Amino acid sequence: MAHDIRPTTPDDLPELGRFLTDGFHAPAGSAFAAPEVLRWKYFDPRGGDAGSSPRSYLARDPATGSVVGHVGVCPARFRGGGLPPDGVSTLHMIDWLTSDAGRGAGAALMRRAHQGTETQYVLGASAAARRVTGRAGYELVAPVPVFRRVLRPGYRLKDASRGRFGRLLRAAKDAAGVALRPAKAPGACVDLRPAEAFGPEIGPALSAYAPHAVSTSRGPGLLNHLLRYPRGGLTGWQVWRGGALRGFALLSVVPRDGGAVREGRVAECLLDDPDDADLWLAAVSALTAALKGQGADVALAFAPTDWSARALRSAGYAPAHALEFRLRDRAKRLPAGRPFHLTPLEADYAYT
Repeated sequence: MAHDIRPTTPDDLPELGRFLTDGFHAPAGSAFAAPEVLRWKYFDPRGGDAGSSPRSYLARDPATGSVVGHVGVCPARFRGGGLPPDGVSTLHMIDWLTSDAGRGAGAALMRRAHQGTETQYVLGASAAARRVTGRAGYELVAPVPVFRRVLRPGYRLKDASRGRFGRLLRAAKDAAGVALRPAKAPGACVDLRPAEAFGPEIGPALSAYAPHAVSTSRGPGLLNHLLRYPRGGLTGWQVWRGGALRGFALLSVVPRDGGAVREGRVAECLLDDPDDADLWLAAVSALTAALKGQGADVALAFAPTDWSARALRSAGYAPAHALEFRLRDRAKRLPAGRPFHLTPLEADYAYT
């Protein structure tokens, strides 16, 4: 049976929120499905690289009119790394869900989402999503390591899911890990300056970094969209060294386990010179200190490139797990062998 697939409207958001909450078995009031967050995801401006196509589609049962499926679209453009000046259009899907009554709607929604972009990608996905996207031509490019550093070993003592002995054991293990991986002192000093919004001042850093790696859109339009996240927790930063602006960063602190744990994330760190190891270590160290100052118990950061991995290891981080980066690029528009600059911004990990 063909489903009625149409762009989501603002009036649909309360119904969409209930559908997502029920379908993902999430508690009522979950942030990801709140009407104001859905409005931000799908209607707040993301900058010129996002284009003007709809960013959310609903599938309805043609007989009952009830929602049986949804897909959200995060449009962008790959830039840098030998690509044409205007880049290559791309997207990734979020909030992709069908109900039992929506059999077949998931694939139809994916095909609708694919329309209008030259490439598509996923960064981390469920086993079911990997099967569907694999059949649609998404190919594994590389694993993206996720690094972790414990900032407050005592946070384990708040874990209500374990007994007293278990909490003490895990806290001791974390403390031992911190002792075994001491952070190196940076060989340079940087000045982190809060940024309530970004503008053309980040252009030189973006231009200097572009030849070294392929990344999705990093212009002020996208960064400022993220800073407008209605539930808060995201902060913007300028990275200065020697009186010069050398890059920018986004940090987030996300409550986990019912708020018992505060997980800090280096959602973005982009600096103008990948070969300046001292600069990268100083920036990562300063950003880690900022996360701790915001109350984070642990810190997470992605390490997709050699220079980011070196900086994180030197700053006391250790590999925790990896996410699969899969790409659908049937026309082979992206050059093979180029490193990809991938961070939580490539999915919705910056705020969920």
